[in-house]
Amino acid sequence: MKLKNQFVFAIFYLALAAMSCTNEEQDTLEPQIHVISEKLTGVSPTIVASNIGKPNNFVDYAEGQEVFDWENLAYLPLPPNNSSVPMPWNSRAKMQFSEDIRNDYKKSDGWELYLSSFSTKFREGSLTFSLYNKYRGVLRYYFFIGSGTQKFQDYNILQSQVSSVEESPLLNFTSQYLVDVNKNVPHSMGYEPQLFRDSSWYAVEYELAYDKNIYSKNSNDQIGLDFAMTKQNSLLVNGQQLPELKTKIRVFGTHDIISNTIAADAYYLIYGYQDLNQIATTLPSSNLEFFNNIYDSNVLSAIKAGTQSMHVLWNTKLNLQLAPNGVGVLNESFVISGANLSSIQGLGPFYNKALGIFYLNKKPTYVKTTSSEKSHPYQYTLAINSVEYLFNPAVLEIAKIENLQQELIATETESLIENNKRAPLFSGQILKSNKPLHIQGVKVSFEVVPKDGGNKILVVKTFMAEEEN
Repeated sequence: MKLKNQFVFAIFYLALAAMSCTNEEQDTLEPQIHVISEKLTGVSPTIVASNIGKPNNFVDYAEGQEVFDWENLAYLPLPPNNSSVPMPWNSRAKMQFSEDIRNDYKKSDGWELYLSSFSTKFREGSLTFSLYNKYRGVLRYYFFIGSGTQKFQDYNILQSQVSSVEESPLLNFTSQYLVDVNKNVPHSMGYEPQLFRDSSWYAVEYELAYDKNIYSKNSNDQIGLDFAMTKQNSLLVNGQQLPELKTKIRVFGTHDIISNTIAADAYYLIYGYQDLNQIATTLPSSNLEFFNNIYDSNVLSAIKAGTQSMHVLWNTKLNLQLAPNGVGVLNESFVISGANLSSIQGLGPFYNKALGIFYLNKKPTYVKTTSSEKSHPYQYTLAINSVEYLFNPAVLEIAKIENLQQELIATETESLIENNKRAPLFSGQILKSNKPLHIQGVKVSFEVVPKDGGNKILVVKTFMAEEEN
Protein backbone atom coordinates (compact mmCIF):
# COMPACT_ATOMS: atom_id res chain seq x y z
CA MET A 1 0.00 0.00 0.00
CA LYS A 2 2.82 2.36 0.87
CA LEU A 3 4.57 1.66 -2.45
CA LYS A 4 1.36 2.36 -4.37
CA ASN A 5 0.98 5.75 -2.66
CA GLN A 6 4.58 6.64 -3.49
CA PHE A 7 3.93 5.75 -7.14
CA VAL A 8 0.81 7.95 -7.30
CA PHE A 9 2.69 10.82 -5.68
CA ALA A 10 5.54 10.49 -8.20
CA ILE A 11 3.09 10.61 -11.12
CA PHE A 12 1.38 13.71 -9.60
CA TYR A 13 4.75 15.42 -9.13
CA LEU A 14 5.81 14.73 -12.72
CA ALA A 15 2.50 16.08 -13.99
CA LEU A 16 2.98 19.30 -12.01
CA ALA A 17 6.51 19.64 -13.33
CA ALA A 18 5.30 19.18 -16.88
CA MET A 19 2.65 21.86 -16.37
CA SER A 20 5.09 24.36 -14.86
CA CYS A 21 7.96 23.83 -17.29
CA THR A 22 8.24 24.68 -20.94
CA ASN A 23 9.83 22.93 -23.90
CA GLU A 24 10.40 23.69 -27.55
CA GLU A 25 6.80 22.83 -28.42
CA GLN A 26 5.29 25.14 -25.75
CA ASP A 27 5.04 28.92 -25.78
CA THR A 28 7.27 30.57 -23.22
CA LEU A 29 5.64 32.82 -20.68
CA GLU A 30 6.20 36.53 -21.32
CA PRO A 31 8.60 37.80 -18.63
CA GLN A 32 7.38 40.56 -16.33
CA ILE A 33 8.89 43.93 -17.06
CA HIS A 34 11.48 45.16 -14.59
CA VAL A 35 12.96 48.65 -14.78
CA ILE A 36 15.81 50.18 -12.80
CA SER A 37 15.74 53.98 -12.42
CA GLU A 38 18.90 55.99 -11.81
CA LYS A 39 19.97 59.63 -11.64
CA LEU A 40 22.75 61.34 -13.54
CA THR A 41 25.33 63.40 -11.68
CA GLY A 42 27.45 66.32 -12.75
CA VAL A 43 25.16 67.36 -15.65
CA SER A 44 22.82 70.35 -15.64
CA PRO A 45 20.01 71.54 -17.90
CA THR A 46 20.46 74.64 -20.02
CA ILE A 47 18.86 77.95 -19.05
CA VAL A 48 18.58 80.02 -22.22
CA ALA A 49 19.24 83.74 -21.76
CA SER A 50 16.02 85.41 -20.68
CA ASN A 51 16.57 88.85 -22.21
CA ILE A 52 15.13 87.83 -25.57
CA GLY A 53 13.49 90.77 -27.30
CA LYS A 54 12.32 94.01 -25.76
CA PRO A 55 8.87 94.37 -24.17
CA ASN A 56 6.41 96.91 -25.54
CA ASN A 57 4.85 98.52 -22.50
CA PHE A 58 2.82 101.17 -24.31
CA VAL A 59 -0.89 100.46 -24.77
CA ASP A 60 -3.34 102.94 -26.32
CA TYR A 61 -6.39 102.29 -24.15
CA ALA A 62 -9.93 102.86 -25.41
CA GLU A 63 -11.74 105.96 -24.15
CA GLY A 64 -13.46 105.23 -20.84
CA GLN A 65 -11.50 102.05 -20.20
CA GLU A 66 -10.54 101.85 -16.53
CA VAL A 67 -9.04 99.46 -14.02
CA PHE A 68 -11.47 98.39 -11.30
CA ASP A 69 -10.87 96.85 -7.88
CA TRP A 70 -12.24 93.39 -8.65
CA GLU A 71 -10.89 91.97 -5.40
CA ASN A 72 -12.86 94.24 -3.06
CA LEU A 73 -15.94 95.29 -5.03
CA ALA A 74 -19.22 93.44 -4.42
CA TYR A 75 -20.74 94.48 -7.77
CA LEU A 76 -19.46 95.28 -11.24
CA PRO A 77 -18.68 98.95 -11.88
CA LEU A 78 -21.29 99.85 -14.53
CA PRO A 79 -22.69 103.13 -15.90
CA PRO A 80 -25.75 104.64 -14.19
CA ASN A 81 -29.17 103.10 -14.99
CA ASN A 82 -27.67 99.62 -15.46
CA SER A 83 -28.99 96.75 -13.36
CA SER A 84 -26.54 95.73 -10.66
CA VAL A 85 -24.51 92.57 -11.28
CA PRO A 86 -22.70 90.88 -8.37
CA MET A 87 -19.09 89.83 -8.76
CA PRO A 88 -18.74 86.08 -9.53
CA TRP A 89 -17.54 85.27 -6.01
CA ASN A 90 -20.22 87.39 -4.31
CA SER A 91 -22.54 85.16 -2.23
CA ARG A 92 -25.47 86.66 -4.16
CA ALA A 93 -24.04 85.65 -7.53
CA LYS A 94 -25.18 82.60 -9.45
CA MET A 95 -22.24 80.76 -10.99
CA GLN A 96 -22.08 77.72 -13.24
CA PHE A 97 -18.32 77.15 -13.07
CA SER A 98 -16.32 74.99 -10.66
CA GLU A 99 -16.63 75.77 -6.96
CA ASP A 100 -12.90 75.02 -6.71
CA ILE A 101 -11.96 78.33 -8.31
CA ARG A 102 -14.69 80.53 -6.87
CA ASN A 103 -12.51 82.10 -4.17
CA ASP A 104 -9.24 81.95 -6.09
CA TYR A 105 -8.93 85.52 -7.38
CA LYS A 106 -6.73 87.40 -4.88
CA LYS A 107 -3.91 89.77 -5.85
CA SER A 108 -1.74 88.22 -3.15
CA ASP A 109 -1.95 84.90 -5.04
CA GLY A 110 -0.71 86.50 -8.27
CA TRP A 111 -3.94 87.51 -10.03
CA GLU A 112 -3.93 90.66 -12.17
CA LEU A 113 -6.79 92.29 -14.06
CA TYR A 114 -6.19 91.52 -17.72
CA LEU A 115 -9.16 92.94 -19.62
CA SER A 116 -12.78 94.04 -19.12
CA SER A 117 -15.62 95.08 -21.43
CA PHE A 118 -17.21 97.59 -19.03
CA SER A 119 -16.49 100.51 -16.71
CA THR A 120 -18.46 103.23 -14.97
CA LYS A 121 -18.37 105.14 -18.29
CA PHE A 122 -19.32 102.51 -20.87
CA ARG A 123 -20.65 99.00 -21.41
CA GLU A 124 -19.89 97.16 -24.64
CA GLY A 125 -22.53 94.45 -25.05
CA SER A 126 -21.48 91.33 -23.13
CA LEU A 127 -20.25 91.62 -19.58
CA THR A 128 -16.83 89.97 -19.63
CA PHE A 129 -13.55 90.32 -17.83
CA SER A 130 -10.41 88.25 -17.45
CA LEU A 131 -7.78 87.74 -14.78
CA TYR A 132 -4.23 86.61 -15.39
CA ASN A 133 -2.06 84.84 -12.82
CA LYS A 134 1.51 86.02 -13.24
CA TYR A 135 2.95 83.16 -11.13
CA ARG A 136 1.02 80.35 -12.82
CA GLY A 137 0.72 81.53 -16.43
CA VAL A 138 -3.06 81.01 -16.33
CA LEU A 139 -5.59 83.28 -18.03
CA ARG A 140 -9.14 82.98 -16.63
CA TYR A 141 -12.04 84.42 -18.62
CA TYR A 142 -15.37 85.27 -16.94
CA PHE A 143 -18.60 86.13 -18.75
CA PHE A 144 -22.14 86.86 -17.58
CA ILE A 145 -25.40 85.71 -19.21
CA GLY A 146 -28.44 87.83 -18.43
CA SER A 147 -31.74 86.32 -19.57
CA GLY A 148 -33.35 84.30 -22.37
CA THR A 149 -32.20 80.80 -21.44
CA GLN A 150 -35.58 79.35 -20.39
CA LYS A 151 -36.03 77.43 -23.65
CA PHE A 152 -32.69 75.68 -23.16
CA GLN A 153 -32.84 74.39 -19.59
CA ASP A 154 -31.60 70.94 -20.66
CA TYR A 155 -28.48 72.38 -22.30
CA ASN A 156 -25.83 71.24 -19.85
CA ILE A 157 -22.47 71.58 -21.60
CA LEU A 158 -20.48 74.73 -22.24
CA GLN A 159 -18.56 74.19 -25.47
CA SER A 160 -15.56 76.44 -26.02
CA GLN A 161 -12.92 77.02 -28.64
CA VAL A 162 -9.85 79.18 -28.10
CA SER A 163 -7.55 80.11 -30.97
CA SER A 164 -4.31 82.00 -31.44
CA VAL A 165 -1.75 82.73 -34.14
CA GLU A 166 -0.21 79.62 -35.72
CA GLU A 167 3.39 80.77 -35.35
CA SER A 168 3.11 80.96 -31.57
CA PRO A 169 3.37 78.21 -28.92
CA LEU A 170 1.06 80.27 -26.69
CA LEU A 171 -1.73 77.64 -26.64
CA ASN A 172 0.47 74.54 -26.63
CA PHE A 173 -0.08 73.92 -22.91
CA THR A 174 -3.82 74.34 -23.43
CA SER A 175 -3.94 72.14 -26.53
CA GLN A 176 -1.39 69.39 -25.87
CA TYR A 177 -1.04 66.91 -23.05
CA LEU A 178 2.45 65.80 -24.11
CA VAL A 179 3.87 68.98 -25.59
CA ASP A 180 5.59 68.85 -28.98
CA VAL A 181 7.77 71.96 -29.27
CA ASN A 182 8.02 71.38 -33.03
CA LYS A 183 4.26 71.73 -33.45
CA ASN A 184 2.27 74.83 -32.54
CA VAL A 185 -1.42 74.05 -32.08
CA PRO A 186 -3.51 77.15 -32.78
CA HIS A 187 -6.85 75.79 -31.48
CA SER A 188 -8.18 74.07 -28.38
CA MET A 189 -11.65 72.60 -27.86
CA GLY A 190 -13.21 72.25 -24.44
CA TYR A 191 -16.38 70.83 -22.89
CA GLU A 192 -17.49 71.76 -19.38
CA PRO A 193 -20.54 70.87 -17.25
CA GLN A 194 -21.86 74.41 -16.95
CA LEU A 195 -25.66 74.72 -17.19
CA PHE A 196 -27.46 77.28 -19.37
CA ARG A 197 -29.17 79.51 -16.81
CA ASP A 198 -30.34 83.12 -16.51
CA SER A 199 -28.29 85.71 -14.62
CA SER A 200 -25.29 83.41 -14.21
CA TRP A 201 -21.53 83.68 -14.35
CA TYR A 202 -19.37 81.34 -16.45
CA ALA A 203 -15.61 80.92 -16.33
CA VAL A 204 -13.03 79.11 -18.43
CA GLU A 205 -9.27 79.17 -17.92
CA TYR A 206 -6.27 78.51 -20.12
CA GLU A 207 -2.69 77.66 -19.18
CA LEU A 208 -0.39 79.57 -21.53
CA ALA A 209 3.13 78.87 -22.74
CA TYR A 210 5.77 81.59 -22.96
CA ASP A 211 6.42 82.80 -26.50
CA LYS A 212 9.97 84.16 -26.82
CA ASN A 213 8.93 86.03 -29.98
CA ILE A 214 5.89 87.75 -28.47
CA TYR A 215 7.59 91.14 -28.53
CA SER A 216 7.80 91.02 -32.33
CA LYS A 217 4.03 90.61 -32.71
CA ASN A 218 1.41 93.35 -32.95
CA SER A 219 -2.27 94.03 -32.37
CA ASN A 220 -3.26 91.86 -35.35
CA ASP A 221 -2.11 88.78 -33.40
CA GLN A 222 -5.05 87.99 -31.13
CA ILE A 223 -6.69 85.34 -28.99
CA GLY A 224 -10.14 84.32 -30.23
CA LEU A 225 -12.89 82.82 -28.10
CA ASP A 226 -16.08 81.02 -29.17
CA PHE A 227 -18.61 79.79 -26.61
CA ALA A 228 -21.78 77.79 -27.21
CA MET A 229 -24.24 75.83 -25.07
CA THR A 230 -25.26 72.32 -26.04
CA LYS A 231 -26.36 69.00 -24.58
CA GLN A 232 -25.03 65.48 -24.88
CA ASN A 233 -26.79 62.53 -26.50
CA SER A 234 -24.19 60.03 -25.33
CA LEU A 235 -20.88 60.09 -23.47
CA LEU A 236 -18.14 57.49 -23.06
CA VAL A 237 -14.94 58.19 -21.13
CA ASN A 238 -12.29 55.45 -21.32
CA GLY A 239 -14.96 53.13 -22.68
CA GLN A 240 -17.32 53.71 -19.76
CA GLN A 241 -20.82 54.98 -20.51
CA LEU A 242 -21.62 57.97 -18.31
CA PRO A 243 -24.96 59.69 -17.72
CA GLU A 244 -23.41 63.16 -17.70
CA LEU A 245 -20.17 65.07 -18.01
CA LYS A 246 -18.71 65.44 -14.52
CA THR A 247 -15.80 67.80 -15.07
CA LYS A 248 -13.93 69.73 -17.73
CA ILE A 249 -12.52 67.91 -20.75
CA ARG A 250 -10.18 69.32 -23.38
CA VAL A 251 -9.72 67.62 -26.74
CA PHE A 252 -6.32 67.26 -28.39
CA GLY A 253 -5.78 69.07 -31.66
CA THR A 254 -8.33 70.88 -33.80
CA HIS A 255 -12.01 69.98 -33.82
CA ASP A 256 -14.88 71.83 -35.48
CA ILE A 257 -17.10 73.46 -32.88
CA ILE A 258 -20.25 72.56 -34.86
CA SER A 259 -19.33 68.86 -35.11
CA ASN A 260 -21.86 66.56 -33.42
CA THR A 261 -19.56 63.64 -32.63
CA ILE A 262 -16.16 63.78 -30.97
CA ALA A 263 -14.07 60.61 -30.74
CA ALA A 264 -10.58 61.64 -29.71
CA ASP A 265 -7.75 61.64 -27.23
CA ALA A 266 -8.56 64.12 -24.53
CA TYR A 267 -7.72 65.09 -20.98
CA TYR A 268 -9.56 66.06 -17.83
CA LEU A 269 -8.84 69.52 -16.50
CA ILE A 270 -9.19 69.23 -12.71
CA TYR A 271 -9.27 72.55 -10.86
CA GLY A 272 -9.24 71.13 -7.34
CA TYR A 273 -10.41 68.50 -4.92
CA GLN A 274 -14.11 69.06 -5.53
CA ASP A 275 -13.53 68.43 -9.23
CA LEU A 276 -11.60 65.32 -8.26
CA ASN A 277 -14.52 64.05 -6.20
CA GLN A 278 -16.81 64.66 -9.17
CA ILE A 279 -14.89 62.17 -11.32
CA ALA A 280 -14.12 59.65 -8.58
CA THR A 281 -16.49 57.15 -10.17
CA THR A 282 -15.11 57.54 -13.69
CA LEU A 283 -11.43 56.80 -13.05
CA PRO A 284 -9.92 53.59 -11.65
CA SER A 285 -8.93 53.86 -7.99
CA SER A 286 -5.33 53.19 -9.02
CA ASN A 287 -5.42 56.44 -11.01
CA LEU A 288 -7.14 58.49 -8.33
CA GLU A 289 -4.49 57.89 -5.70
CA PHE A 290 -1.91 59.82 -7.72
CA PHE A 291 -3.78 63.10 -7.25
CA ASN A 292 -3.08 63.07 -3.54
CA ASN A 293 0.56 63.80 -4.31
CA ILE A 294 1.15 66.11 -7.27
CA TYR A 295 4.86 65.31 -7.02
CA ASP A 296 4.07 61.72 -7.99
CA SER A 297 5.74 60.66 -11.24
CA ASN A 298 2.35 59.66 -12.66
CA VAL A 299 1.17 63.28 -12.75
CA LEU A 300 2.50 64.61 -16.05
CA SER A 301 0.98 68.08 -16.11
CA ALA A 302 -0.05 70.21 -13.15
CA ILE A 303 0.11 73.52 -11.36
CA LYS A 304 -0.16 73.45 -7.58
CA ALA A 305 -0.53 76.66 -5.59
CA GLY A 306 -0.45 76.49 -1.81
CA THR A 307 -2.13 73.58 -0.05
CA GLN A 308 -5.56 73.50 -1.71
CA SER A 309 -5.49 74.94 -5.22
CA MET A 310 -4.38 72.73 -8.08
CA HIS A 311 -4.75 72.62 -11.84
CA VAL A 312 -4.10 69.06 -13.06
CA LEU A 313 -4.39 67.50 -16.52
CA TRP A 314 -5.14 63.77 -16.77
CA ASN A 315 -5.34 62.01 -20.13
CA THR A 316 -8.37 60.00 -21.24
CA LYS A 317 -10.25 58.64 -24.26
CA LEU A 318 -13.40 60.56 -25.15
CA ASN A 319 -16.44 59.61 -27.20
CA LEU A 320 -19.03 62.36 -27.05
CA GLN A 321 -22.13 62.75 -29.20
CA LEU A 322 -23.77 66.14 -28.98
CA ALA A 323 -27.24 67.30 -29.91
CA PRO A 324 -27.38 68.54 -33.53
CA ASN A 325 -28.17 72.12 -32.57
CA GLY A 326 -26.29 74.29 -30.12
CA VAL A 327 -26.82 77.86 -29.02
CA GLY A 328 -24.11 80.41 -29.67
CA VAL A 329 -23.32 82.39 -26.54
CA LEU A 330 -20.30 84.57 -27.17
CA ASN A 331 -17.72 85.23 -29.86
CA GLU A 332 -14.90 87.70 -29.42
CA SER A 333 -11.18 88.25 -29.67
CA PHE A 334 -8.65 90.31 -27.78
CA VAL A 335 -5.02 91.32 -28.20
CA ILE A 336 -2.07 89.56 -26.60
CA SER A 337 -0.11 91.52 -24.01
CA GLY A 338 3.62 91.85 -24.62
CA ALA A 339 3.05 92.52 -28.31
CA ASN A 340 3.34 95.98 -29.85
CA LEU A 341 -0.12 97.43 -29.17
CA SER A 342 0.56 101.06 -29.99
CA SER A 343 -1.90 100.95 -32.92
CA ILE A 344 -4.62 98.98 -31.16
CA GLN A 345 -8.27 99.71 -31.96
CA GLY A 346 -10.66 98.71 -29.17
CA LEU A 347 -9.90 97.43 -25.69
CA GLY A 348 -6.33 97.02 -24.52
CA PRO A 349 -5.05 94.70 -21.77
CA PHE A 350 -4.29 96.25 -18.39
CA TYR A 351 -1.50 93.70 -17.94
CA ASN A 352 1.10 94.62 -20.55
CA LYS A 353 3.89 92.05 -20.15
CA ALA A 354 4.50 88.73 -21.87
CA LEU A 355 2.22 85.86 -20.83
CA GLY A 356 3.23 82.38 -19.69
CA ILE A 357 5.86 81.13 -17.24
CA PHE A 358 8.23 79.17 -19.47
CA TYR A 359 8.73 76.99 -22.52
CA LEU A 360 11.48 74.76 -23.90
CA ASN A 361 13.73 76.11 -26.63
CA LYS A 362 13.82 72.81 -28.53
CA LYS A 363 12.72 69.19 -28.29
CA PRO A 364 14.81 67.35 -25.64
CA THR A 365 16.69 64.18 -26.56
CA TYR A 366 17.70 60.84 -25.07
CA VAL A 367 20.19 58.10 -25.93
CA LYS A 368 19.09 54.51 -26.42
CA THR A 369 21.68 51.73 -26.03
CA THR A 370 21.67 47.96 -25.73
CA SER A 371 24.18 45.81 -23.91
CA SER A 372 25.03 42.17 -23.37
CA GLU A 373 23.78 42.38 -19.81
CA LYS A 374 21.16 39.66 -19.60
CA SER A 375 19.00 41.11 -16.83
CA HIS A 376 18.61 44.68 -18.18
CA PRO A 377 19.97 44.97 -21.73
CA TYR A 378 17.92 48.06 -22.72
CA GLN A 379 19.11 51.44 -21.47
CA TYR A 380 17.64 54.92 -22.04
CA THR A 381 19.57 57.98 -20.90
CA LEU A 382 18.26 61.55 -20.85
CA ALA A 383 20.57 64.13 -22.45
CA ILE A 384 20.01 66.61 -19.64
CA ASN A 385 21.77 69.51 -21.34
CA SER A 386 19.33 69.14 -24.26
CA VAL A 387 16.54 70.36 -21.95
CA GLU A 388 16.79 74.08 -22.74
CA TYR A 389 14.53 76.21 -20.55
CA LEU A 390 13.12 79.56 -21.65
CA PHE A 391 11.81 81.49 -18.64
CA ASN A 392 9.66 84.58 -19.10
CA PRO A 393 11.69 87.67 -18.04
CA ALA A 394 8.50 89.14 -16.54
CA VAL A 395 8.36 86.16 -14.16
CA LEU A 396 12.04 86.35 -13.22
CA GLU A 397 11.51 89.98 -12.18
CA ILE A 398 9.05 88.96 -9.47
CA ALA A 399 9.98 85.36 -8.58
CA LYS A 400 12.82 82.87 -8.26
CA ILE A 401 12.89 79.49 -9.99
CA GLU A 402 13.89 76.68 -7.64
CA ASN A 403 14.12 72.86 -7.52
CA LEU A 404 14.45 72.42 -11.27
CA GLN A 405 14.10 68.75 -12.19
CA GLN A 406 13.79 66.67 -15.35
CA GLU A 407 13.40 62.95 -16.06
CA LEU A 408 12.36 60.52 -18.76
CA ILE A 409 8.84 59.12 -18.71
CA ALA A 410 8.39 55.69 -20.32
CA THR A 411 5.77 52.98 -20.73
CA GLU A 412 5.90 49.36 -21.77
CA THR A 413 3.12 49.91 -24.30
CA GLU A 414 3.04 52.60 -26.96
CA SER A 415 -0.08 54.30 -25.64
CA LEU A 416 -0.59 56.09 -22.33
CA ILE A 417 -4.03 54.49 -22.09
CA GLU A 418 -4.06 50.72 -21.67
CA ASN A 419 -7.25 48.70 -21.08
CA ASN A 420 -9.15 51.94 -20.53
CA LYS A 421 -6.86 53.16 -17.74
CA ARG A 422 -3.48 54.84 -17.40
CA ALA A 423 -0.60 52.56 -18.36
CA PRO A 424 2.08 52.10 -15.65
CA LEU A 425 4.82 54.72 -15.98
CA PHE A 426 8.56 54.43 -15.42
CA SER A 427 10.55 57.56 -14.64
CA GLY A 428 14.20 58.44 -14.20
CA GLN A 429 17.15 60.10 -15.89
CA ILE A 430 18.51 56.64 -16.69
CA LEU A 431 16.14 53.73 -17.26
CA LYS A 432 17.47 50.17 -17.51
CA SER A 433 14.97 47.51 -18.52
CA ASN A 434 14.68 43.83 -19.33
CA LYS A 435 12.23 44.71 -22.13
CA PRO A 436 12.06 47.55 -24.68
CA LEU A 437 10.37 50.75 -23.48
CA HIS A 438 8.42 53.51 -25.23
CA ILE A 439 9.72 56.94 -24.22
CA GLN A 440 6.67 59.19 -23.83
CA GLY A 441 8.65 62.33 -23.08
CA VAL A 442 10.63 64.34 -20.58
CA LYS A 443 8.81 65.57 -17.50
CA VAL A 444 10.12 68.85 -16.13
CA SER A 445 9.15 70.44 -12.84
CA PHE A 446 10.16 73.47 -10.82
CA GLU A 447 8.87 75.85 -8.19
CA VAL A 448 8.03 79.51 -8.79
CA VAL A 449 8.83 81.29 -5.52
CA PRO A 450 7.37 84.85 -5.35
CA LYS A 451 9.86 87.41 -4.09
CA ASP A 452 7.10 89.09 -2.05
CA GLY A 453 6.77 86.04 0.19
CA GLY A 454 3.65 84.58 -1.43
CA ASN A 455 2.91 80.87 -1.75
CA LYS A 456 5.31 78.98 -3.99
CA ILE A 457 3.86 77.42 -7.14
CA LEU A 458 4.79 73.95 -8.36
CA VAL A 459 4.78 73.65 -12.17
CA VAL A 460 4.86 70.24 -13.88
CA LYS A 461 4.87 69.75 -17.65
CA THR A 462 5.85 66.87 -19.95
CA PHE A 463 7.43 67.39 -23.37
CA MET A 464 7.86 64.92 -26.19
CA ALA A 465 11.48 63.84 -26.75
CA GLU A 466 13.41 62.33 -29.64
CA GLU A 467 16.17 59.76 -29.79
CA GLU A 468 19.66 61.00 -30.59
CA ASN A 469 21.16 59.53 -33.77
